[in-house]
Amino acid sequence: MKLGAFLLLVPTTIAFPGLSSAQIWLASFQQPLMNFIDNPIRRSTVPQFILDARHPWILANQRKLERLPNAEAFLCSSPDPESSESRGIETKASEEELQIPLDLFDKLEINNNRAGISRPGWPNALERLGEMERCQRALSQVKGLEVEIYVYQGKHPDTFLNLLEPSQPPEQLLTLFGDVLESMTDLETLKWGIRKEDTHLFEQAFKSRNLTLPSIKNLKPGPSSHYMVGICPNLEWLENGGGWTWYHGYMPDGRDWGLLLIQAALTSPKLKRFAMVGGHNGWTPFLISEIVKSMPQIESLGLLGSLGPQTRYTGLSTGDSGKLKAVMEVLTGLENLTHLDLPESSSLDLGFTGGSGCGNAYFGKGGRIFLREVTKNGAEATEKGGDIVVANLPHLTSFRIGRTCANITRNEEGVINVTWPWTGRTDEWLMQVVPEKPDFYDVEYDRM
Repeated sequence: MKLGAFLLLVPTTIAFPGLSSAQIWLASFQQPLMNFIDNPIRRSTVPQFILDARHPWILANQRKLERLPNAEAFLCSSPDPESSESRGIETKASEEELQIPLDLFDKLEINNNRAGISRPGWPNALERLGEMERCQRALSQVKGLEVEIYVYQGKHPDTFLNLLEPSQPPEQLLTLFGDVLESMTDLETLKWGIRKEDTHLFEQAFKSRNLTLPSIKNLKPGPSSHYMVGICPNLEWLENGGGWTWYHGYMPDGRDWGLLLIQAALTSPKLKRFAMVGGHNGWTPFLISEIVKSMPQIESLGLLGSLGPQTRYTGLSTGDSGKLKAVMEVLTGLENLTHLDLPESSSLDLGFTGGSGCGNAYFGKGGRIFLREVTKNGAEATEKGGDIVVANLPHLTSFRIGRTCANITRNEEGVINVTWPWTGRTDEWLMQVVPEKPDFYDVEYDRM
């Protein structure tokens, strides 16, 4: 097949929705193909993991780097501590001035399914890890690594595509992950987004080699990856990763992975901050009591999601259920706690259910008035929740309900005063957050 016909065939094939499985495979060749079009003499020597990191300097200088005899060697060779390169002074390469920024490898990722990327899960991880292993500068300088691996769970009708995207990680990948993580000696933050169906395989592999990552201070594990807590003995921040997947919070044997993550924190005596989504059942006094048992030393706590199960909008006031008071009573056991993050006031069971769930209710000028009313009710519920918080945890120096941070002050006698962005100026504040100026929705609504 001629080159021109082949280049036309690839984007055409990708465009057909009926070839979604083929699209996953072909998309992995998009970047090399673009590099080939830009310079048909040879394939790009800029490692794909560096391009994936999207550092502004790489984006601005990619074409210059492509013209180097070996961009990978230029970018990845460990700098001599006495050289001008390590001091951030411009380095001459192939008659062009290219200064490698000191933060080039601060943040790296292994992600096959974010915007602009669609590749087979395990093969992409294997290729990116291989590139990182060859790049000594990246291994020694990286401070943050995000791992997000999506694997298509269906069976491809094409045997060849099944080989390209296996359902389980190959043994070589498990070993390589351990090798690379051990070599990242300055790694401080790790987001570990491995599928809950596969993460136990990594657990077995890491335990068999006695993997320890002492440099990591901030860990964001996905569901069922609580074993990563014990691998990171110097953790200071522990937050659940995985997004919406945490709302399906049970393992096949019925264990709650949120509870498992909390209990795993027993091995982290240096932990200062813990934050987690409560899941489908939300935060209960029992779950919070486990926090008090497992990490009594923490200074900052994020109870995200809702208190109790998520409720649907009914349009009716549900009244104060007392859940927030019960939760605050349990939290009095955290003597070192100075900061608390709580869900939005509509998820605290204080009587406010969040307003209408239908967007049409807020269209037009009448809708704008209704939105101000709902916003005001939410603010009043937030104030009510804030009063409950300070009454039970007067030693807090800050707390947040939803995205709104309370302002706490104390007078000479120690009397606490809590104010909010709308305190003393409710009408003015409402006009700011829901302005009078007509917008697109008003215009469209008035034409109907």
